[in-house]
Amino acid sequence: MNFCLSDLVPPLRWSDAARITILTERPGLPDAWWRALPLHRVLAVLDAEALGDLLTELALDHWPAAAVGDVLPALHVLDPDEADDPQVAIALDRVGSWHGLLALSGRELADQPFVKARPVLTALFTAVFLRMSPEEAQPVARPVPEPVPELVPEQAGPVEASPDEQVGEEEPPEHEIPENEAAEIPELIDAAFGDLDDQTWMVAQNRVFADEPSDPEQLARLLAVHPAVIHDLEAALRDRLSRWLALPEAKPYNEHLTWLTDTCGAAVPKERFVAAAEWHGRELRSLEVPAWRFVLATLPGYRLFGDWLVAGDIEELRERTRSLIASAERPPTVPQALEMIGSLGVRPDIARQWLESVPQLRAQKASAIDPDRQQGGLKDVALTRRCFRQPDGRWWLRIDVSGDHLQGGEVPLPSGFAAYVGLTPGEDRTVRSAAGEVGLSWHARPILGSLQRILSEVSAEEGSHIFLTLSEEGMLRVRHLPAANGGDETSRALRLVGYTAPSGTPEQAARVIATRVGLVPPVGRPELLARLRERGDRDLLTLLG
Repeated sequence: MNFCLSDLVPPLRWSDAARITILTERPGLPDAWWRALPLHRVLAVLDAEALGDLLTELALDHWPAAAVGDVLPALHVLDPDEADDPQVAIALDRVGSWHGLLALSGRELADQPFVKARPVLTALFTAVFLRMSPEEAQPVARPVPEPVPELVPEQAGPVEASPDEQVGEEEPPEHEIPENEAAEIPELIDAAFGDLDDQTWMVAQNRVFADEPSDPEQLARLLAVHPAVIHDLEAALRDRLSRWLALPEAKPYNEHLTWLTDTCGAAVPKERFVAAAEWHGRELRSLEVPAWRFVLATLPGYRLFGDWLVAGDIEELRERTRSLIASAERPPTVPQALEMIGSLGVRPDIARQWLESVPQLRAQKASAIDPDRQQGGLKDVALTRRCFRQPDGRWWLRIDVSGDHLQGGEVPLPSGFAAYVGLTPGEDRTVRSAAGEVGLSWHARPILGSLQRILSEVSAEEGSHIFLTLSEEGMLRVRHLPAANGGDETSRALRLVGYTAPSGTPEQAARVIATRVGLVPPVGRPELLARLRERGDRDLLTLLG
């Protein structure tokens, strides 16, 4: 990484930084380190949190009138979920939007009610530096799964299993991971891409080999160029990648891709893909990204969906799995089901794990669940009313605020959403939120405890909407959307799925809504209306019908 701190923090360029003692008095760092030392070397001395603390001190004590997003423009390309901190959540709820938060100065942020400026800034700055820190990928150890006697599709009735049927442990992979030439492949890649200029390197980091590609416009603002430059750089890099793959020296790498395709099959857990070869977990020196990200970007036909790498679309493979199990002449036993899905290209050694991941199929012991619940099953979140997949990839539940909610009443949760956030029948759990802890329970039905304090802090009113989900760290995230005042039916429908930008044409609106209810475009209007009827979204049907 050739960027210094002053490249990322513009105020350091127009300040007399040499007179700022908290900068100059840093053991282990040379003079003028902020403009002379590459950031990755700084992070080897000051970790991301320490650097975030330092920048917070500078922002509040030396540049209090500078907007937060001007102090560290990289915040504009940060996913807000990466700054998953209770104080940031409070500030977001208070300000109303991510861009609104970045537009505040440190002084203005400190003046916001209920907002503590220092921890907010530290969390924001630290999140950026964490993203820029060298990653140390470690193979993830998979726990040995418990025996699973029953597999129950919602529409197929109970699975038959004889009393003495024993389900064995997962079969080991049929193929050994090839070790020959493994050591030289990262060197091949580094030799081919070690001469990227700074702008192309940033595009490689944030677009081509990123877990979640940054928006081109946001990246353009960070680099102070026109968005067209970002598109051209990306196109040129992808073309260079294709030309390299066609060269004779890339033969060992292409052989590795062929082996991976055979090994992965139709679907493979992300951690198994990362651990498929020892060098997948190494960082490529030329690109400063884990090698597995480079491999993923060049593996034809595969896409990463959360924890799964799938050839094609994951929802299509899930639907084919459900249909295969449901269409069996008799409800299959678990071994039969595992054998059946081999016809879909799912390898035997991960078949059980795949089945356990498919919504509307559940694996559980009959003795651990009551008969009524066993018959009812758990619903797919994509088929659950008022649940919508947002651009962050997570499913959010819309709660239409009522007087009872404002008075502290409990919030019933659909079983599909409860299962999505990991709640199980009979469980009681407490989760963190920006306004303190909130209880989750599932006894007679799934319930979320009182949201009165949260609703009060965001000034929610009867008829407004909140969208909520659990982050990967288990924190309750809540976003408030005031009730719509007027507007056409299309705009009101978009608002109900959490979309507030100008609606455009009805066709564009339909594409947005289809995506947010889990359909994969292109989708016709009849298919969208059928999905809404299946989910029970009568309010949307009324507005779109």
